Amino acid sequence: MNNPDQTATQGAPRTGGRLRRILWILLVLVALIAALCLIFPRLMNTDRVVRFFRYMGLRDKASYGRLEFDSGAGNVYAGFDDGLLVGTENGVTLYSLDGEQKALIQGSLPTPILRCGGDVGLVFSPGSAYAAAVGPGGTVLMDEALSGAFINADVSADGFTAYITAETGYKSVATVLDSSMEPIYRFSSRTRYINACAVSEQGEYLAVARLEEENGVYRSAITILRTDLPLEDLEQDSSETVRLTLGNQLVYELRFLDRTHLMAVAQNEIIFFNVDGERLSSLPTRTNQLADYAVSTDGWLILALEQNGGGSRVLTLNASGELLGELDLQERVRSVSAAERYAAVLTDSCLQTFDRKLAVYDRSWDVLAATQVIARPDGTVLLVGSGGTRLFIP
Repeated sequence: MNNPDQTATQGAPRTGGRLRRILWILLVLVALIAALCLIFPRLMNTDRVVRFFRYMGLRDKASYGRLEFDSGAGNVYAGFDDGLLVGTENGVTLYSLDGEQKALIQGSLPTPILRCGGDVGLVFSPGSAYAAAVGPGGTVLMDEALSGAFINADVSADGFTAYITAETGYKSVATVLDSSMEPIYRFSSRTRYINACAVSEQGEYLAVARLEEENGVYRSAITILRTDLPLEDLEQDSSETVRLTLGNQLVYELRFLDRTHLMAVAQNEIIFFNVDGERLSSLPTRTNQLADYAVSTDGWLILALEQNGGGSRVLTLNASGELLGELDLQERVRSVSAAERYAAVLTDSCLQTFDRKLAVYDRSWDVLAATQVIARPDGTVLLVGSGGTRLFIP
């Protein structure tokens, strides 16, 4: 006579073995998908699905992404608020991709420069006291003349703004604004000129490049300040400040790559360092001149160097200056751009899109009139030419 408990056990389904088989199949599928993403990033790019639905019906619409504006040799352009920000000598205009003019701020900007980050798009002109800033939907954040002439300005990835002005009684004055354009920090320099600045996310750090004289020779140095520690004058260098000496070379631009890492575009090299003043790496530019560069909000950058033989060398680097990808081209690079995980490179013959390691995604040969590219976070690219644009949708 069979034991009822034994019979029940023999007849019970083996759920444990079936569950293990299902988990094993799922693991194999995940590994297969991961391998396909590495081998075929273009085919397995999830943004392709997003683009398919987002731009459904717009790919063949002649007017979409084709913006027209007054051409000018000094015009500057930037992607902002899912559209295009155009700075001219007469002001700044924000366009949506369907051609709507969302903002127009008029002012005198002889040599306009655009700085964008987060929900802030700032335009200023060195030597002029006037500046304008727009926010989402074309909101006017700034439209005024300040008390001194602009020297340089920067906008962090989350919309904090820093600018340097030349004011009466001082060589230079630096001001930091929050994302609402309210001042949160200010210091002055009576004896030293400051020519470049950068502000970190949340306005936590302010970096400035200054010129110093030593035995009749001018030298550059970078000072990193904590904005939560008051500093009335730059001459009060102490334990509150971090200083990095660069020698006899001029600093053209400073940029934060993430919350604690910066880069300096100097006369002879590009220097990577952190907020503790530690120099991490450098890239010489004396023999191969820097043609263009762009920083992604994901903390990496792309740059193009002109080769002596007429070609170009394209590099991507992380926030510490470590090489991510490298590409040698036989033609001149007109423009590079970066947005989140995408990069765009415009040459004399074509546009190509890449990931941060310069694995190619797609290309277009229709670039005859384009002089600048603006990469967008979804993998699309705006090609900007004289007086108009075209949207490339991979």
